[in-house]
Amino acid sequence: LYQSADALLALTHAEKALLASLGVDDRRVHVVGMGPILAERANPEGFRRSHAISSPIVLFLGQHFTYKGYRQILEAAPSVWRRVPEACFVFVGPPVGNSEAVIDSLNDPRVKRLGLLSLQEKTNALAACDVLCVPSEQESFGGVYAEAWSFGKPVIGCPIPAVSEVVAHGRDGLLVAQEAGPISDALCQILLTPSLAGQLGEAGRQKVAAMYNWEHTSRAAEQAYQSVLAGR
Repeated sequence: LYQSADALLALTHAEKALLASLGVDDRRVHVVGMGPILAERANPEGFRRSHAISSPIVLFLGQHFTYKGYRQILEAAPSVWRRVPEACFVFVGPPVGNSEAVIDSLNDPRVKRLGLLSLQEKTNALAACDVLCVPSEQESFGGVYAEAWSFGKPVIGCPIPAVSEVVAHGRDGLLVAQEAGPISDALCQILLTPSLAGQLGEAGRQKVAAMYNWEHTSRAAEQAYQSVLAGR
């Protein structure tokens, strides 16, 4: 199907390279990116009130697949608490397998498992958090990073091809190995250095305004359609 298509829309150049490795003519692959999927308005204060959180929030947002790295975040939590004892780890997203039991096993009130939220509540969580941490080892783009950047939040991911293309390490986020030690170090670096957190988040906000938004994506997709029509 890939090889017979007149055009394919990819989210990143890394995805384009993967398609080319499968035998697709890369001249027919158009990188269009994507934008954040958010509610029109955010209520971060309401989110904190409804979940009784007044401390810094480390947010994991995504399906609870093992490859997403939620287990390593849990392993990193005790080390983070030694330096930032008030940090609250919030896990948002649908459970997968025994993920609920794994998260609950830490048995600490500073860990909150909220499950699948509405679009509005997801938006509120992103606006309320202090850092988004999704150290996933498999992504075709990582739209959640753009969503966090929309609110000027710093992000932490893994240095895999697609995410490295979206997140510039040290400029608008931090990229670390999916291991408890590096994750803990990155979280503490951001939580204990407000100036760094602000710089990373603001650079991300500017990147969303310039690149990772639906106006940019729709324009790129339209150009792909026009190229197919012109070819016929």
